[in-house]
Amino acid sequence: MERMKHKVRFKPDEVEVSMERGKTLLEAAIQAQVGISTSCGGKGTCKKCGVLVEGPVEVSAEKRLDPELAAKGFVLACQSYASGDITVFVPEEARAKGHQILREHRAHRLSSLSPLTIMRKVSLDPPTLVDNLGDLERLGRALGGAPIQIPLGALRELPNALRTGDWKVSVTSWAEDIGGGMASVTSAEGPCHIGAALDIGTTTVVLSLVDLRSGETLSTASEYNRQSQAGDDVISRIAYAEEGGLEELQGLIIQTIDRLLLEARASSLAPLGKCDISAMSVAGNTTMVHLFLGLDPRHIRYEPYIPVTNLPPVIRAKELELGMEPEGPVYCLPGRASFVGGDITADVLSSRLHEGKELALLIDVGTNGEVVVGNDEFIMACSTSAGPAFEGGEVAAGMRAMNGAIEKVSIDEDLNPSLAVIGARSPLGICGSGLIDLVAQLFLRGLIDKKARIQRADPSRTRVGDEGGEYVLVPRNDEGQRQISVTDADLANILRTKAAVHAGCSVLLRTLEKGFQDLGKVYIAGGFGNYIDVENAILIGLLPDLPRGTFEFIGNAALAGAVECLLSQERRAEARRIHEDMTYVELSTSQAFFDEFSSASFLPHTDAERFPSVLRRLAR
Repeated sequence: MERMKHKVRFKPDEVEVSMERGKTLLEAAIQAQVGISTSCGGKGTCKKCGVLVEGPVEVSAEKRLDPELAAKGFVLACQSYASGDITVFVPEEARAKGHQILREHRAHRLSSLSPLTIMRKVSLDPPTLVDNLGDLERLGRALGGAPIQIPLGALRELPNALRTGDWKVSVTSWAEDIGGGMASVTSAEGPCHIGAALDIGTTTVVLSLVDLRSGETLSTASEYNRQSQAGDDVISRIAYAEEGGLEELQGLIIQTIDRLLLEARASSLAPLGKCDISAMSVAGNTTMVHLFLGLDPRHIRYEPYIPVTNLPPVIRAKELELGMEPEGPVYCLPGRASFVGGDITADVLSSRLHEGKELALLIDVGTNGEVVVGNDEFIMACSTSAGPAFEGGEVAAGMRAMNGAIEKVSIDEDLNPSLAVIGARSPLGICGSGLIDLVAQLFLRGLIDKKARIQRADPSRTRVGDEGGEYVLVPRNDEGQRQISVTDADLANILRTKAAVHAGCSVLLRTLEKGFQDLGKVYIAGGFGNYIDVENAILIGLLPDLPRGTFEFIGNAALAGAVECLLSQERRAEARRIHEDMTYVELSTSQAFFDEFSSASFLPHTDAERFPSVLRRLAR
């Protein structure tokens, strides 16, 4: 017997889906491809998916919105179920769109190109009654006589391609280092030869189309990772997959990538016509790569934290149902461990950390914090369970870097805050860079102590609430502006995150019997490094107090590394060597990590002498 279904219409998107009774409004939004913010994976704890409903709806008795919003008709999308045909209005503050996503990357110019696929133009002698070789054998003779590996689909298309092209065709083959073999034969005159490089982040996905003949980047597109509706962090996604959601999560990332392929093609400066994307190179953390390939990630979550593979095989695009040449190769950069993936290999590759003589540190902070230290003699890496505080999670007013997010904060000597908001509009919340600024400025002005506890130094903005001290950054007003504040609990989460990152760096250096003063370079990768204020990051002890010229921001290094591996056999071999040479340090059982974490759980640190410039600022 077919289960009862209800129509769920979303506004202002004006899209409608039919949902079985018992499915949440968040699940309906995922089906309708309507982005709704949620950082808890639908558990009802973050309370960021508040929507307004018209029509019959059932609401979980345990997980509800604040009474003030509930009285206006708002419900949590993840805890509400349609019991009839309904209309759902998704307010601006609950929408997952308008992200500030770092696209800029600096892939090094390569002296020669050896991309994942090779295209050759071939002229064949037409057959005669005397020269009556089969089409495939005739093509093999024109290519030098070697046996041809050709997919069945390409073989089926071969006769038409040869005759339509008047016996002049373009043959696309896999590079020898990934297995060789023909991928396609086309009769198109002067076809383009295009590949895609992809950075699959836990929060965002960025894709570049690249001309495989010249190495030029043609266009770049970005979007939030649609899997975010299953939770902000990798552990939430793994748990979702364990509960039967693996196929759904894979479908969501394939949808994201296919949309980016269409957007990048449309925005390309070069006319691409009907050119297929012939190859794809992918950088992503270990969990994201597992979900992309449809691999069971559950054992990443449990000790001893073992993935299905750190060296994924090259996959044919048709196995993933990607919107590109079906026989095109999909190459994933190798990772090192369950929590140090191919994105970090790409970071190292792009930064050239492993080629330098000086000791260098690389920090990449997202929903996790990965740290690498090394030079041309060795590479060591670790992952800190930093949590998603710097991406807007674990903070009541936190949000991702999207329109309406406070991204910069300063507080003057009279304790008046000044804000910069993404999209230059009314603030909806505060993102990671804004949180770092806020903590630093509160500490600098004496509004919080060394344990990040709010002091009643500004009666107009500090108060005691249900969760201890509270600092009101943006007060509520009659024009609909919601209150934006941070509590002692929020600040404690931010402090833990910064302490975990600092401790990870310290442990790697201690393992080498080195200190921060021995570093010649500190590379900061990703959006974390691109948008933060270095002085404020040092003020709270997130970054070490080093000469400012030591820091180098390398943009989206994961995407840059993916571009290089798309274009160069030499860089693919280098990525494999980085994987093999990297020593992984497990921090979950390290007493040294817990010691360093405890010491770093103060502002800026228990040993304040490590931060002389901070002491001077506080003294002023």
